[in-house]
Parts: sequence; structure tokens; C-alpha cells
Amino acid sequence: MSEALGKALSKGVSFAQLLPRLAVPDAGKNLTVQVEERARPYLDHLVEAWTDGPPTSVVAFVLSGKDPGSEGWRRFTLSKVGPWTYELGVFPTPYHNGQDPLAPGVPPTSSRRR
Repeated sequence: MSEALGKALSKGVSFAQLLPRLAVPDAGKNLTVQVEERARPYLDHLVEAWTDGPPTSVVAFVLSGKDPGSEGWRRFTLSKVGPWTYELGVFPTPYHNGQDPLAPGVPPTSSRRR
């Protein structure tokens, strides 16, 4: 996990607003965050919360995004895909648990086909 990336995360902003903030320096080079194609329609979601990804995974953070048009949330991930490069992914199925938006569920990248 990148400590610099974790410090750049911010609650209450849309993912579209957050992405430029994630281009922070880490070990002398700026981080780059790509957006997975499936995540592009959900960049208007508001960042509600996040937690570290599993230690044995490429997922650095799991984030909760509030749908501004409904009472639903979606899970997002920031995964390391290369040196200084991360990718924002999403599990597009909404969930409706406002009490615990980071409740266990299907990780966003588990259903991806390469």
C-alpha cells in the first residue's frame, strides 16, 4: 500500500474530483491512477469511506461510493497495476447498507475478465 495514496484520499468528494488529487509523489515519482472502463459511469459517486485492502492482494484500498441519485452505494478499489500505477475499479451492483458501507461483499475486481 502506498502511504502517500492513503493520505490523498478524501471523504465527501466525487471520484472525478478525487482522481487528480491522487497524482501525489511517492518515492520521487508521481502516482498515476487509471480508471477501469466499468468504473467510468460511476465517477459521480461520493467517497464515503475506505479501508486497506487485503495484505496479500494488489488491492491497496477498498472504498465506498454513495450514489448521488439514490440511497445506494457501490464498492470501489484502488489496485496496484504497475510501478507508481494504480487502477480504480468498481463492483457495479449497488447495495443498500448505509449502516456499514464497507460490509463484506464481492470484491470489485473479482469478476473482471482479462
